[in-house]
Amino acid sequence: RDHHISELDKEILTLHENISALTKELEFKGKEILRIRSESNQQIRLHEQDLSKKHEKELDVMTADHIREKQSMLADFNKTQELLKEINSALQVSLEEMEDKYQNREPRPEDLQLIAELKDLIAERDQLIKKLIDDKKFYQLELVNRETNFNKVFNASPNVGVINPLVKQKKKNDRSANRFVSVPNLSALESSGVGNGHANRLDPIPNSSIHDIEFNSSRPLPQPIPPKEPKMVLSPPQTEASPMASPDPQRQEWFARYFTF
Repeated sequence: RDHHISELDKEILTLHENISALTKELEFKGKEILRIRSESNQQIRLHEQDLSKKHEKELDVMTADHIREKQSMLADFNKTQELLKEINSALQVSLEEMEDKYQNREPRPEDLQLIAELKDLIAERDQLIKKLIDDKKFYQLELVNRETNFNKVFNASPNVGVINPLVKQKKKNDRSANRFVSVPNLSALESSGVGNGHANRLDPIPNSSIHDIEFNSSRPLPQPIPPKEPKMVLSPPQTEASPMASPDPQRQEWFARYFTF
């Protein structure tokens, strides 16, 4: 029994020694774990610091590159804008020069020829109008002269040639009636006072100076001087529809009515 107790004591002692050894080993392992953890944390912090510094450097580089690129693009934009402004100014100057050249351009030969033809045509028409005005004055004077001479020879107080349907018709056997009916005599009308607002007076010719002259019925008017022939101006050939190619039938009838006695 004692032997057995001694063996158990030895075994207990061995177990205590083992427990002490294991405790020491556990403490050592715990310290080792703490050391490794501390080293790991330190390495992690160092690695994070390195990564942060590296990231900051890369960010600084990218920021610098972005600033340089932005400045380069801005410089290119300003350069392009200045170039476009110069081109716009050159185009504006060119446009003004072209407008000035267009406003002060030389006339074309066909335009000069057309202007010359139109001037000749205007001069020809002016001569024709002048001739017509002179002919009108001549015929007016001739008409008044013939009327005055006729009234002086045949009848001193002619009846105005106006048809009045309200007047009673004269008897057929009344031979004392005047056989001749004349156109209005200006001198007779003025002497008898018929022309002062009377309804039987004929309207004067517009823009004519003949009715403003006071005629003397005791003596005929002098023969009017025919108008001078105008200078001949080259004109295009007259067609069949031209008013000067053939006399007007109405005009011939008018002259035949008042000049035939």
